[in-house]
Amino acid sequence: MSELFVAGGKRLRPALVLLTARLGEYEGARIMPAAMAVEMVHAATLVHDDVIDRAPLRRGRPTVAASIGNESAIVVGDFYFAKAYELASRTGSAEVVAILARAVMEICAGEVRQQSRRFHYGLDEDGYMEWIHDKTATLLSACCDIGGLLGKLKTKERSALHDYGVYLGLAFQIADDVLDYMSSEDQIGKPIGHDLVEGFATLPLMLAMRDSRVAAEVRELLVDGRALTGEDAKSVVRLVRESDGPRHALERATRLASQAREKLVDAKRGPGSDALAALTTYVVSRRF
Repeated sequence: MSELFVAGGKRLRPALVLLTARLGEYEGARIMPAAMAVEMVHAATLVHDDVIDRAPLRRGRPTVAASIGNESAIVVGDFYFAKAYELASRTGSAEVVAILARAVMEICAGEVRQQSRRFHYGLDEDGYMEWIHDKTATLLSACCDIGGLLGKLKTKERSALHDYGVYLGLAFQIADDVLDYMSSEDQIGKPIGHDLVEGFATLPLMLAMRDSRVAAEVRELLVDGRALTGEDAKSVVRLVRESDGPRHALERATRLASQAREKLVDAKRGPGSDALAALTTYVVSRRF
């Protein structure tokens, strides 16, 4: 069950726990289990997502589901969730377990709402922002909250770090959605246009369709209730790539990252401060 971790990853979520805790009283015996717990939650969501999306690749390798089948993959994901709560309990804080549990519940509720929109391409920007909040920002903000809690920071400082995590998560996911159109399969480790093929419109497409010419061509290909063919998906990806949509989406991500950085002003300065600030640049400039 270690294949997903061997394949690598950014480890952003445990880093957030460690860095935010470093702003206060850093107790490694409590912080390390919390950092491992949030990564286990993230891994569990990836395994289950790949079952739902029937994804063949993750980080350039076969997904757990592709390797051992959907039924066994679901059990692996469940194991990761259970392990996450066991690790969270080692912190000795019931609040850490509660923060993590609330995040998982919000992620699950968001996934249910997302699935109800599959192959319905008319999602507006507000709906998209709600979706990526549940999908990504929820767990990142929980990581910051947990780190602040275990670092014994004041309530105001924890609130600022929570908001930092929200803005960072939104910026991260928008940048990820831009890469889904503009990168290559070798770079991101999964097929280009993955969300589109799975029936979901993301911000680069929405912004591309502000161009009436692009919108007219795309609407001929995107029909609510119908999956795209491989050739049609390639055509939509091409139209989005040739538009200003990805650039405008990345500009939106950059503004959100800047808002995240501003929230650090209200957080206590410490050994992790510079790294937290640097992450706001990394999330919108990365190439995988």
